[in-house]
Amino acid sequence: MEAVRKTLQGWKTYIVGIIAILGVLVTFADGSCEIGTVIQTVATSILAMTVRAGVQKVQDATDAE
Repeated sequence: MEAVRKTLQGWKTYIVGIIAILGVLVTFADGSCEIGTVIQTVATSILAMTVRAGVQKVQDATDAE
């Protein structure tokens, strides 16, 4: 289990974001949701991934000092 945690370290947010985007695209194609929901979900997922990248960048810079 520890090996899985180490492998996924730093990637969990990206995986969840991509799954959320794929999920909302599938529900839109199925006709279960509106375009507004698609836009909101995609934007939120991209923002979460961007924040995660920023946090990692700051953390790496702090560790280098």
